[in-house]
Amino acid sequence: MKIFLTVNLFFFFFSTSIAQVKWQRDEPAKIDMHLFHSIQSINLPTAETLQKHDIQFEISHRFIPTLKSGSKDLWGFDGPVNIRLALGYAITDHALITLGRSNTDDNLDLWIKQRLFEIESDILPILISARAGAAWNSQPINRSSSDNRNFQYYAQLIINTMIDKKFGIGIVPSYLENAHIYCPDRQYSFSIGTNVQYYLSDMWSVLLEWNPTITGWRTRTNPVAFGVEIETGGHFFKIILSNSTQLNPSQFLAGAQDSFNDGEWHIGFNITRLLKFW
Repeated sequence: MKIFLTVNLFFFFFSTSIAQVKWQRDEPAKIDMHLFHSIQSINLPTAETLQKHDIQFEISHRFIPTLKSGSKDLWGFDGPVNIRLALGYAITDHALITLGRSNTDDNLDLWIKQRLFEIESDILPILISARAGAAWNSQPINRSSSDNRNFQYYAQLIINTMIDKKFGIGIVPSYLENAHIYCPDRQYSFSIGTNVQYYLSDMWSVLLEWNPTITGWRTRTNPVAFGVEIETGGHFFKIILSNSTQLNPSQFLAGAQDSFNDGEWHIGFNITRLLKFW
């Protein structure tokens, strides 16, 4: 685990050092609506995109031991961990493409998000986007990496609103094809995720998300996560507790292994950094 942490921190600080000091969003020619500050809640996406040519680097960890492991595993910090590394690029102001990798089954994930339309309102503004992606589990257990059962596909509609410029609400219907790559018969999952975020200040916010499976395959329980977000200097730092250790969308959307109600919570964090080279 120490090696993973060292490598990840090296890449994060290296990317920070080579980026220009100027990290803020440029003023666009047309002012688009922005509700949530980040393009992602914890695991669920928000409807936000970046500005054209922006690059975003992500490091995310989920510690495998739960808080219940106690002091012998330092309440989960002794690991091992699931890790996600990702790099996103804004094709336009309204389209974002991201390539990510999780060390679970060496899951490689490519997705694109497109901003669709917005409804301006002083009371209940609405921003809607769509995201579609494909994943390849490149190191499955006991079968060839080229087997077609290793490929997964998903689509999401993302509906966001904001109350009083402080309380963000997101609804994310999601469809996942081939939800469990080891099932003999091909499975699907359809879930309707919900995420909320309350902005305490320009720097601090608290957030919660839940992704219940409505029909199809579910791995034991529904994923639940909550935590705090710190926004500063061009990056977002989320510290969370969750019953899910899965990070890439095709893994997270299939459900969680542990029970949230029984206190089987895992410590995790997401770090994203906005880079500008132009």
